[in-house]
Amino acid sequence: MKSFISNIMQSLVSKIVIVGTLLLTSCIKQEGSAMYQISTSQHDDLHISLTDWNVCGSFTIEEDSLLKDSFLANPHHFMNLYKADTAQIKKYSGLYHPLYNQLDLKEVFHVQPDDTTHILQDKITYLHCEIISDADVLAYVEVKTSMECVQFLNADTLRRRDIQGLNIYPFHLKKGHNDYIVKTKCTGNDYSFESTIYDSISVAKLYADGQSCNIIYPEIDSLSHIVMLTNAHQNVVDLPVTLQFYDVYGDSLCNRIVVQPDSFTYFVDGMENNKSYICEMTIGDHAVRQPVLCGKDDNAYARFVEMRKQLPDNHPRAAEIDQVLYRLNFLLNHPTRYDGDWWWQFKISPLTYQLEHTFAHLDGTYGEDDSEANIQFITYQSEIDDSLQRYILARPNKIDRSKRLPLVVVIRPNIENLHHFFACPQLARQWAVNQMQSLSNKYGFLIMMPEIRTYLNEDLLPIAEEELKLAIKDVQKHYPVDLARLFLHANCSGGYRALRMATDYPEMFKAIALYAPVYHRDFEDKWSNEHKPELSIKNLKRTPMLIHGDPIDTHSPCSLYKDLIEDCQKRDIPLTLSIKRNSGQFYNVVLVGEEALDFFSKQK
Repeated sequence: MKSFISNIMQSLVSKIVIVGTLLLTSCIKQEGSAMYQISTSQHDDLHISLTDWNVCGSFTIEEDSLLKDSFLANPHHFMNLYKADTAQIKKYSGLYHPLYNQLDLKEVFHVQPDDTTHILQDKITYLHCEIISDADVLAYVEVKTSMECVQFLNADTLRRRDIQGLNIYPFHLKKGHNDYIVKTKCTGNDYSFESTIYDSISVAKLYADGQSCNIIYPEIDSLSHIVMLTNAHQNVVDLPVTLQFYDVYGDSLCNRIVVQPDSFTYFVDGMENNKSYICEMTIGDHAVRQPVLCGKDDNAYARFVEMRKQLPDNHPRAAEIDQVLYRLNFLLNHPTRYDGDWWWQFKISPLTYQLEHTFAHLDGTYGEDDSEANIQFITYQSEIDDSLQRYILARPNKIDRSKRLPLVVVIRPNIENLHHFFACPQLARQWAVNQMQSLSNKYGFLIMMPEIRTYLNEDLLPIAEEELKLAIKDVQKHYPVDLARLFLHANCSGGYRALRMATDYPEMFKAIALYAPVYHRDFEDKWSNEHKPELSIKNLKRTPMLIHGDPIDTHSPCSLYKDLIEDCQKRDIPLTLSIKRNSGQFYNVVLVGEEALDFFSKQK
């Protein structure tokens, strides 16, 4: 399998996505050295991933105490001397180009992903690259790693901005030559390292997107009406940061609040107890949103229950309200409420806001204005048998109804136990739902994950396919959908279901993006075995497909989709491969991935 992935990777064309007032013109491998050249430009954003590194290690803590000053003073000279003694095991000195788009010291030192010897534990390894800039410029570097690390730029230690979730450091590049050095210490079991350079505009967007539905603590004290930031948003970059609060009619409660450095609490005038609102944060010119609740969640639930009692059961929005109340009650009584789940509190306010908005617009419906929440838990009545069917939908902050929006349909994977759709495992991780909201707003797409009568591990039967079309039809009733830009996305076993739908209706979808998809399955019934995707894959000859995978993932290994890749190559199906080491730990749990949205955005 390793050789198979290596072969397909050799056939890929490497592309660097460049955005920002700074531009990476090239990565130069000069005399075995990783060198990046940056020049000023008029592009909108900067986004440079540093993938190639000069690697030197590994050292024990005792060895490092004698060597570190020499390395920091002159990394090239030190590495040239160290090359004379590379016969020892687990030693490396020189340029390293990652095989699968992420530097991982296990890969560098030929340690198996499932290693139990912990041979690299507490070992020190240095990473170094040269950055050539044509001007003095302030940039920012984001680092993703589980290892302990200290970073140096031109011998100065980088200081992390005090923010949650993202490791961002100011990066003062001088004109000419810059040495970027990272000292890593292998801890835990993940020895990967990623580093990306941004300018002030792009890092503001990165940070703002990461704060979707995570701006303030969502339950606001009913006596003080003081809100508390979850993070030091205003300390990230030197751009204005403001807060604005809106009611369910889209009216602002007070003047826009300017967030001050190192100030975390703010009074909000005009709130009513036990009611929900939208909090909008703007960083620079980039805005994100979050529903919030003023008062106690249990009191809000009791209030909505009483309001529901006053509504006739045959009211057009009664079933919709009942379903959202079901999820709210489910969460209020869920054990994670008391088990230290920090994200639990953020699951409540989107529901109370949706109920608040629905009761305020009983004569209307969802999708009519921008005052609704970005995440919608939607119920509709199926035309097949009048049963209630459900889907979750993410929408951008603003919708121009004169323009039609692309729609991404996400097919959920198999589950082991029967759940009501609004209590299914795919919705258990609020950060993943937040990502769905963030990507919808970032790319301007509608994104839906429908129930479509898939409950356990069954095949996508004809009735489910018909229900999928009805779910899309329901979205069309409420939002301006561009059916010419309908996309299909799924991971793992959901990928098999997506392939079934796509091969049965090859003209329906503009493109498909699958994360580590299952390609082969056996069923007991004759119909399912006669309609396997592998038998009709030729139908996708005009449908662009992205397959994203992790070469060391054990949950969704490459063996699941190896034959799919080969069949696409044999059938001349337009295939894009995206292979990244250690990415499986994320795509196994997200509702929608950015690789997929980026791929879809390029399909014109």
